[in-house]
Amino acid sequence: MLTGQRVWVTRPANQAQTLIEGLRSAGALPVSLPLLEIAPPVDLAPLDAALAELPQTDLVIFVSPSAMDAVMARWHQPWPAKVPVAVVGPGSERRALEYGMADVIAPARQFDSEGLLAEPRLHTLAGRKVLLFRGDGGRDILPAGLRERGAQLTLVSAYRRLPPAFDNARLGAELDAGCDAAVVSSSEAAHYLFTQFEASYRKRLQSVLYFTPHPRIAAALAEHGATRIVATEAGDAGIVTSLCRYFNRTP
Repeated sequence: MLTGQRVWVTRPANQAQTLIEGLRSAGALPVSLPLLEIAPPVDLAPLDAALAELPQTDLVIFVSPSAMDAVMARWHQPWPAKVPVAVVGPGSERRALEYGMADVIAPARQFDSEGLLAEPRLHTLAGRKVLLFRGDGGRDILPAGLRERGAQLTLVSAYRRLPPAFDNARLGAELDAGCDAAVVSSSEAAHYLFTQFEASYRKRLQSVLYFTPHPRIAAALAEHGATRIVATEAGDAGIVTSLCRYFNRTP
């Protein structure tokens, strides 16, 4: 159990609720502290054009729950049964099923671009029309891998990532209130935490105990001087289990 542990949940608000509920059920005191804000693209025309082609697409890929939410906010009809969906992680897989997407491809173990590219159904894409919905920017490993396999790929920016909306005073107040653990789920969130606030907070942030589900995020935290980083299992349940295991370990 996590009785009384104050745990920062740094995901965007629209992705945080299930994890917050899981932490609360385990006895923690979760604090929503989004280090990323999600906003629509400046120009919605490319997104709408891609949606017009969606029923004739052979595969749709969502890189995150935010990408899926952004698409479904503008797709005002049931998902086409013949269009399979590929996602990177358990959160996106769960969200896809909630949206009624019946044919979902997801990695069994490695929850990142490399893990998705390893899935057998993504090995035979020559000549296939593929839509990939993501935020502005993003890693190039997945698009490059799809193109190498001959996919007719269209990249679509479905949302923008913005810096945190809260200010130095809020961060200072949360640090003063105590932080027993912070869950960080993206490298960009780690970057914002150490660059968007007063330099006077840096040493205190470096001493926070961080939990993260991916080595790439752990590396980003370490680059900013964080020294207490714990790897977790994937998915919300895995993160909660990992925190419980850590705080209930035998000294």
